Amino acid sequence: MYSDLIKTKTEQVNNIIKETLAEDKTYGKICEAMGYSVLNGGKRLRAIMLLESFRMFSDDKETEKSIVWPFVAAIEFIHAYSLVHDDLPAMDNDVLRRGKPTTHIAYGHAMGVLTGDALLNFAFETIGKTVENETLYRSELGFRVMKAFNVLAGKAGYSGMIGGQVLDTTEKFSADKDIKGFEELDVLDLTEEESARIKYSLFIYELKTSCLIEAALMCGAILGGASPEDIRHLEESGKNLGLAFQIEDDILDMTSNAETLGKSVNIDEKNGKDTVARILGLAKAGELVKIYTSMAVNGLQAVNRENNFLLKLFESLIFRKL
Repeated sequence: MYSDLIKTKTEQVNNIIKETLAEDKTYGKICEAMGYSVLNGGKRLRAIMLLESFRMFSDDKETEKSIVWPFVAAIEFIHAYSLVHDDLPAMDNDVLRRGKPTTHIAYGHAMGVLTGDALLNFAFETIGKTVENETLYRSELGFRVMKAFNVLAGKAGYSGMIGGQVLDTTEKFSADKDIKGFEELDVLDLTEEESARIKYSLFIYELKTSCLIEAALMCGAILGGASPEDIRHLEESGKNLGLAFQIEDDILDMTSNAETLGKSVNIDEKNGKDTVARILGLAKAGELVKIYTSMAVNGLQAVNRENNFLLKLFESLIFRKL
């Protein structure tokens, strides 16, 4: 059953993370705080997507363990660092994450900043160790590692996830922001102002949420030897999945409670942020979730390989309650 499979795959990712994390006490509590931040629950969606994307194109168990597993750990380190920083007083000022105190509440503000910094650096240190062998470095597989490394760094950087966080945190919508694309909004009955606001919000979502999902799918495919065309299909699929996921997150922020979600609710309203759900209302926002989920599934099905589990994972996100 799907529920058993997702549990097994989540446990595998957790074990990979535990095996990768350092336990050095030489530098105070930084390793302890890193472990607290990355092992504090989580669905491991990005890591699972990376693994399953690789498995679409390769069944090489040795490569999976020696090369793909470090990427699996790294993408979770990057995701965890982004959450640690997102929760800081200067950002969302949140005190609860996955039912536990956020890192800066548990360890102090300074350690919150430093823990995020450490996780980001450790992610790339973990990947870098995979090509220390000169023979591997000069091989086709070594080239794939560097290509995947560059994709992950770019998607997580200033023109990707961080850029989205900057816009989300420091920039307000104004009528002169002319965002192109998002023609799928035409099926909704929107005013010109609503459309402009939604496009700006979606542009931010594409950066701050979709980019790391795109990276997961693309990195797995690259490491598995996928064609450029299939990698492009997966990038587009990841973009749409991220949009659906973030809009659903907006809906849950408005309709759920802290006990169910394991984090504070109504944070965006308290911080005065525009979200798609707040602008459109719950019904139309729900329609958009379905549209983007369908587009994500179509993109996955366009790939010249099959992975029924990954397809089920995509489809399940529309029905999630937390």
